Amino acid sequence: MTSHHSDIPNTSAAVVGNDEIQLPRGNQVFPSDEFLADCLMKRFNGEPNPDHFHDVDLYSKHPAQLTEELEPCTDNKWYIFTPRFKKTRGTKLRPDRRTPNGYWYTTGVDKAISVEGSTNPVALKNFLDFYEGNRPDSTKTEWKMHEYRLSDAVKNTLINSKPRGDMTLDNWVLCKLYKKREMSSRSEASTPTIIEAQNNEDKSSPPAGNMIIFL
Repeated sequence: MTSHHSDIPNTSAAVVGNDEIQLPRGNQVFPSDEFLADCLMKRFNGEPNPDHFHDVDLYSKHPAQLTEELEPCTDNKWYIFTPRFKKTRGTKLRPDRRTPNGYWYTTGVDKAISVEGSTNPVALKNFLDFYEGNRPDSTKTEWKMHEYRLSDAVKNTLINSKPRGDMTLDNWVLCKLYKKREMSSRSEASTPTIIEAQNNEDKSSPPAGNMIIFL
């Protein structure tokens, strides 16, 4: 009986910008924080979204319902441009993170995102968990989100930075939405090597700030 195992490639092709590179099979490369901050700046300037990035009000539905309606970008992660609204009228800038059946709750301090050549952050990254129900009887779910918003210094230099209404904090933030349990079980099954595409010291890694699309 003839074996065909030798015909199976042990590398996978990925597109980095306009170039194709080879990575060991099982590697997964996701958009870096710098790449996502750049996408957000381009969105403010009216440039097209990357493929499989969506424009939708993230707070209009439960994340499970929302992700059923939207195609994921990669590995069951959804990238969504959404407006951010104030919780109350007036001068307070507290964001309204309520949904019809729950709310998003921040889990830590903001992470500053800087790019080469800049002394100040270009964006801030926030970490959130989704809770079903209302406080104090709400229940934490497996849904998680990373929210990217531009720094005020950068946002004020862009075309569409002025809020569209009294209750608008940001015309757009960029959110990465995923479910923790699904990611954990998938990682245990395939044990992939994750490369964040942010480290230029390893020459086998793609340049920082690039979106990687596997062929």
